[in-house]
Amino acid sequence: SGQNVAVYINYIPASAEEIEGIRTADVRRVEYLDFPTDPRFQGNEHVINFIMQKYEYGGYTKATVSENFLAGKLSSRASVYSKFAYKRMTYDLYAGAFNHDVKHSGTSIIGDYTLENNVGEPYHITRNEIFDYSHFKYNQYPVTFRAIYDSDKVQIANTIGFNFDQSPIAETAGNLSYEPEQFGKYSYERSEPYTSRYLVWSGNYYFILPRNFHLSISPGINYGHTDYSYRYKTSADNDGIMNESEENVWQLRGSATLYKAITGRQNAFLRAWFGSTSNDVSYFGTSPYDNDFSDTYAGAALGYNFTNNRWNVSTDVALQWERNRINDQSISEVYPLINLSAGFSPSQKHSFRAYFHFGANYPGASEKTPNILQQNELLYYTGNPDLGLSRQITLNLSYNWMPSNKFSASAFAQYFGEYNLFVPVYKPYNNGAAILRGFETDGDYNRTQIGLSFNYKLFNGNLQLAASPSVSFYRMTGLFDITRTPFTCNASATYYLGNFYFQASYQTRNLTVQGNRG
Repeated sequence: SGQNVAVYINYIPASAEEIEGIRTADVRRVEYLDFPTDPRFQGNEHVINFIMQKYEYGGYTKATVSENFLAGKLSSRASVYSKFAYKRMTYDLYAGAFNHDVKHSGTSIIGDYTLENNVGEPYHITRNEIFDYSHFKYNQYPVTFRAIYDSDKVQIANTIGFNFDQSPIAETAGNLSYEPEQFGKYSYERSEPYTSRYLVWSGNYYFILPRNFHLSISPGINYGHTDYSYRYKTSADNDGIMNESEENVWQLRGSATLYKAITGRQNAFLRAWFGSTSNDVSYFGTSPYDNDFSDTYAGAALGYNFTNNRWNVSTDVALQWERNRINDQSISEVYPLINLSAGFSPSQKHSFRAYFHFGANYPGASEKTPNILQQNELLYYTGNPDLGLSRQITLNLSYNWMPSNKFSASAFAQYFGEYNLFVPVYKPYNNGAAILRGFETDGDYNRTQIGLSFNYKLFNGNLQLAASPSVSFYRMTGLFDITRTPFTCNASATYYLGNFYFQASYQTRNLTVQGNRG
């Protein structure tokens, strides 16, 4: 049903770099866990855990190189992953280089605008921005190093990383026309290069304490600096639009969970967390600004788990405080968080699961910025510093049937609702000659999805057939009154031949309604 799945290796969160460098011959088994009670999984609802062979000493080095042909001059990924173990310590180092030089990627935009003439009367314009040239270069160079100490009662992992992320060329050009045609035809050029640098440190600490207590701690710090440039001009306006920005981002986060095993079937936990993100953004060029954003949150939860041969019940209730600040203006709220899941397995062939979540969502810095930035000759962007929380509800129901190892099927229904959410609002600007897009709190968003999933294995598992049809019901109220009911289906066939596999897949057209875009 599209929910997130956390990936772990030997009970430690796995990064994308570690998964890329994994030595599959060392995999002893793969665990799929729904709502696990093990404190090392940090409350994640769905987990894949790779149980790997542990080295007493020694290790391996793995190099990976791939190239996508027919995508342009260059579209390559290369990486080296090296792992070394000595007694209770394990070290791994990852270095990658991702380089793309593509001339076959771009977006055409057709926009309908309602403007106003000199006497305030509305009239319509269709703006057609059709690209016929693009050039996109992208370079990324990630490096990470991790050290792990693993004993019977203590597990300590520290990771440091650096990532250089750059798009030195991001250009599109083409033809610009309007309907009615008396507004003329032009050519246009757009360029959006950027350069980002990130430093990351994260830790995962797990301790088995006396009296059946378990303690899990996960701190982290990120720093990033980004230089971004936006240039747009048409043949009718040589000056064009130029917005340049510099952004410094600091992120500090941490969580601690104390578990208590009450009996072999029951345990309780107390979890506390804290986080803060600070964005210092300076704009130069057509629209100069200097802003300081921050988002700070803290919370605590109390939870309980019960498990026996047939039932698994997990629940936690939390209170979270959050404060959004833009320059001297801030909004803060305290709100509850509720999670409840229950699973029932009458036999190993059948299982039922229900999950309920109540929470909230804060808009980000781009939705709350007071700045007005020009996108093109008819459109300007801004935010709304007064936006507050939207409430969210998630409800999932699922049934799994596995009559044999050759065939499995599942049925699921999911509801997601967001209430009093922020949506884009378009208003006349610049004496009616342009449109200003802002945000306001308006309406509700409802998505219900019902689906099935099948997996069938033939020829001793060498041929695997899979299909997952589903239908979604979208209902959006308020300013955007939208109702859609799309059907989608994904299907695949995978054939294993020795050390090779061949796969064919098919996906129907997909339609989605995104609430915060209307």
